[in-house]
Amino acid sequence: MKVAICLHGYFGTLSTNDFSTVHKGFAHIESKVASLADEVDFYVHCWQPEFKSDIEKLYSPKKAIYEEQKDFESICKENKISQEYIDRGFPWPRSSTMYKNANAERILSFYYSRCQSLDLVENKNYDFVMTTRFDISQRGGPEVRELKFDRNLDNDYLYTAEWNQKNVGYGDMWFYASPDIMHTYSQIYKHALVDFKKESNYEKCLTTGWPDSQYFNVFSPTDPRQFSNEMDRKEKSKNLMKFPRWRVTDCHLHHKWFCMQTGLYQKTKWL
Repeated sequence: MKVAICLHGYFGTLSTNDFSTVHKGFAHIESKVASLADEVDFYVHCWQPEFKSDIEKLYSPKKAIYEEQKDFESICKENKISQEYIDRGFPWPRSSTMYKNANAERILSFYYSRCQSLDLVENKNYDFVMTTRFDISQRGGPEVRELKFDRNLDNDYLYTAEWNQKNVGYGDMWFYASPDIMHTYSQIYKHALVDFKKESNYEKCLTTGWPDSQYFNVFSPTDPRQFSNEMDRKEKSKNLMKFPRWRVTDCHLHHKWFCMQTGLYQKTKWL
């Protein structure tokens, strides 16, 4: 059993400026994945070159890229992605809400780093390729933050965390599958550069009738209709959710769209 683990992003929890989380993340990865495999190789893309020696000591990556944060504001402009357009109709400034970090620049940075680490895996002789964060287990809800690796699973499926928000989309803390499936998944950054554009097919679908969903009050985080997990139901709701455009920059929603467009939706298994 040979596993490639691809780590990406910031070395720590940037949102709380806590860089101690990586040590608990390392222990979690060792306990939940590395200890269950016969051989593990690590691949890394990190936005903080100053932590190169720390990462090398912990993970001894087979391949790694350390680079300064790219300017995704400029990348958005080059690709005609406008957060101002996306946010028209948002009743409050995004920065004052729970969606303050759900913007195109941050999502593209996240996707780019994740895809860069996955692209470092050139050898297809792995049983599984996994993508996750340095601070895994240290943030997010209990249903998504813990890695659930099982070496006996069929690697011809995309595995991710079971949760009660599948009407919206996927939890994005971790995924694993065969090298071929993860190669498909590694195209998500390129797709986002198209999907976040004005009047994209993604935007149209999101705002006119979101697949496998039930209408709910977007301003009520406790509205039970959003937790019905329509995709699991035999009789699905015909009253589909119509999201406001300002939800375009939402990783959970975009993951669902991307997987639907690439055939990964039918290949997903929720653990």
